[in-house]
Amino acid sequence: MTVTIKDIATDAKVSVSTVSRVLNGSKKVSGDLQRQVMRSIEKYGYKPNVAARSLITKKTGLVAVVVADLTNPITAIHLKQISEVCMEHDKIMICCGYDMDTDKAVAVLDKMLERAVDGLIFMGIQLREDILEKLAQFTCPVVLANQGLPPEIKGYEFRTVTVDSYHTAMDVTRFLIEEGHERIAYIGGSREDYTNGTLRLKGFQDVMEEKRLEIPDSYVIQGEFSTESGYQGMKKIYENSRFLPTAVICGSDIIAIGVIRFLKYVKLKVPDDISVFGFDDSVENIYDPPLSTVKMYRQGEILYQALFDEEGERNSRTYFPYKLLRRNSTRKLNGT
Repeated sequence: MTVTIKDIATDAKVSVSTVSRVLNGSKKVSGDLQRQVMRSIEKYGYKPNVAARSLITKKTGLVAVVVADLTNPITAIHLKQISEVCMEHDKIMICCGYDMDTDKAVAVLDKMLERAVDGLIFMGIQLREDILEKLAQFTCPVVLANQGLPPEIKGYEFRTVTVDSYHTAMDVTRFLIEEGHERIAYIGGSREDYTNGTLRLKGFQDVMEEKRLEIPDSYVIQGEFSTESGYQGMKKIYENSRFLPTAVICGSDIIAIGVIRFLKYVKLKVPDDISVFGFDDSVENIYDPPLSTVKMYRQGEILYQALFDEEGERNSRTYFPYKLLRRNSTRKLNGT
């Protein structure tokens, strides 16, 4: 037979409300009564009915994460960190992917609205109007992760947590220039990706302009965050540039892998012939040469805090801390 909370109360010789307070971690129950109740719970192997409890507390203990691409290594890193932080706070993370298909993203959010969750983290690539309208219908806290709202989009208020793509790209560009590089190319994500595509490219362009360094048209390629996009992007630069760049900044480590594969195909060495700088530190232990890259910190912790910070502003923007990591895929030129 199924053991109920009433059975535990009878065995422990306390009221049902006392058992409930013990299960909910209330400090109003004395230590002796807590131990008494816990002995009965252990004796019967009692597990509370989560669904029933959620009807009373209006909390499910579930945090939903909706992601564009479950196969992306940086997504896996974020999900692992979020899951760990949720467990620390007695919550469970559930995850849905929408395969880079914004219509599917709307359908997923529709289904999510039918289910009670305590919070929602949306890791989107494109923040279309219909997606934003759907997110605005949630009564639980919602956080936009890794993607901020473009300035032209008005009327929506969401907490946003991203890397500071603009200043990070500036830092990477300055680093390579200080290493002696002047012919620097950029292969990044789509222009429709505001934070990781548009802002990252602008950071690169602004520093090159500041240092009065030319960017040939053939040196800027934007596509998908994929290995194939990196391969094809480097191929276009190789075929259409009068002089090859001495360094390539990539919008992600995955793009950088594709760049390096093409360079190997045409018998160019990394970093002896061309330096390659990645972004997000997602392939450190699985790729050779180890990539110089941008590493972010505390993603899961910061996302969770943004989700459940009751005192924070609804329209706040938070950035992950980061630092540049020099590894074997880049080198100084001429001993500078």
